[in-house]
Amino acid sequence: KLYGYKTEFSQVILNIINNAIDILKEREVKEKKITIRMDKNSIEIEDNGGGVDEAIMEKIFEPYFTTKFQSLGTGIGLYMSKIIITKHFNSELEVYNSKSGAVFKIALF
Repeated sequence: KLYGYKTEFSQVILNIINNAIDILKEREVKEKKITIRMDKNSIEIEDNGGGVDEAIMEKIFEPYFTTKFQSLGTGIGLYMSKIIITKHFNSELEVYNSKSGAVFKIALF
């Protein structure tokens, strides 16, 4: 069981999926794919958009950090997602690259 506000949790999931959609469009991936894997301890959302540049990997959860044009992004989405998961659900949100793209993992405790 997971305790917290389901609307907050769904906002986190939606934010990660929307970011994946944005990168797939931006990078003009022909066969766009977003995979969601779940088990009792984690949720992973993976895209095939080529992954997160290692140079910015440590910064993507910082407030106001964005790779989007200023009119398209505020840099608050992933920051707030991390805050919600860590503070409101006592869990962890992390990112790593797979062979095909970025994987956002919510480790549930």
